[in-house]
Amino acid sequence: MAVREIRQEIVSETSKESLVDIAEAARILSVSVSTLYGWVWQRRIAFVKMGRALRFEPTALRQFIEKNRVQARPPFKT
Repeated sequence: MAVREIRQEIVSETSKESLVDIAEAARILSVSVSTLYGWVWQRRIAFVKMGRALRFEPTALRQFIEKNRVQARPPFKT
């Protein structure tokens, strides 16, 4: 596959879901920006680094939510 075709494929995939900044990602996850920076530093969440800016893919945020979902216990029988 030629470099031009690869670039076109990347651009078309990225345009379907644009990256979100740290403030928007924190809002989506219902955490503070400071907490999200901590998770990035600990490498607990996937991110894209563009220069000094951090961006997040919406699909990665959904995967993070699903990965950290805790199932309810079955009802306690007495």
